[in-house]
Amino acid sequence: MNAPVAAIKFENPRAIEPEDQVRADFYALLATVFYRAPDEAMFRAMMLSAEPEGEESDALAKAWTALAAASAVVSHDAVDEEYQTLFVGVGRPPLMLFGSFFMAGFMNEKPLAELRGDLRAQGFARDAAITEPEDHLAALCDVMRAMILGDVVNPPASIEQQRHFFAKHLQPWVRQCCAAIMQNEKSNYYRRVAAFADAFFEIEIQAFAM
Repeated sequence: MNAPVAAIKFENPRAIEPEDQVRADFYALLATVFYRAPDEAMFRAMMLSAEPEGEESDALAKAWTALAAASAVVSHDAVDEEYQTLFVGVGRPPLMLFGSFFMAGFMNEKPLAELRGDLRAQGFARDAAITEPEDHLAALCDVMRAMILGDVVNPPASIEQQRHFFAKHLQPWVRQCCAAIMQNEKSNYYRRVAAFADAFFEIEIQAFAM
């Protein structure tokens, strides 16, 4: 498949297979939009990007078309207000973006402790400036991006390492999270984001199962 984020380039410190670059770009995009509302530059980039291609990408292409169309008619302020309403709120937000909540029913439970151990084992360190727990969906997407790309010191993680991390820390809950976002009556722009994310994660699940 080809990336619908062709106009959105994320840093790649070493040569990797084109399909893995596509996956890394998808994860980087999702890490960004699930951490904060997109800015005007990202809206424009999504509007200009091509649809994904390939037999496995029909649902992904449709979801991307809807997201790109929504990006053409919204403002950062409106989407930021929606983000705050859905994922921040006052007290407990209406929608949670944390793996522990979906897998254990509460925040900061055993899944988070296991995640922290796995991150340490792979050399990932928590940024002291970040207050959210590491099982936030944006953080996990960014970890997947980093595993796919590697960096100037570390090579990309093997497919088996990626499969293990995804199966343990994302697959058990991420599509349930996307469904909750799509079903929320106050979700508008993020309904499109979640539909795109869900289609992408379904492809990842199928690919890792092969």
